[in-house]
Amino acid sequence: MKSILILIAVVLVALAGYFVFTNRAAAPISPATESETEADSGDSFAATVVYSDEGFSPSNVNLAVGETVRFVNTSSGKMWVGVDDHPTHTKYDGTSTREHCADGKATNGTFDQCEAVPAGAYWQYTFNTEGVWAYHNHVQSSFGGTITVSK
Repeated sequence: MKSILILIAVVLVALAGYFVFTNRAAAPISPATESETEADSGDSFAATVVYSDEGFSPSNVNLAVGETVRFVNTSSGKMWVGVDDHPTHTKYDGTSTREHCADGKATNGTFDQCEAVPAGAYWQYTFNTEGVWAYHNHVQSSFGGTITVSK
């Protein structure tokens, strides 16, 4: 009888611990950084891509021209989304990181975050150019994905 009561107590403690840890509120995501483009300043977006320590998920996204994707950093490191090729980021509009990232801010509407942001931050981008755009995390270029934009 005593061992049954101990077993019940252990199960109750385990269940209570489970509910406490699984029902915690998620850490709030900080407001978009200055790298968010003016066209992206609203909260309307067609897709969310999460960057974690395992990479981008989903890694492939389909959008229509004019739609916005939000990249959320939940990793333990920094995130800097940039179109391929690494490290120049030239594939979207033909300009290099050196040309389109002035003082850490993207210019001319290019698909480049132009700065690394910490965990909890996000960046969003509105695609106005049709095509298949491979991208990567400039901070850890082995992680990447593809955005397919069509009419």
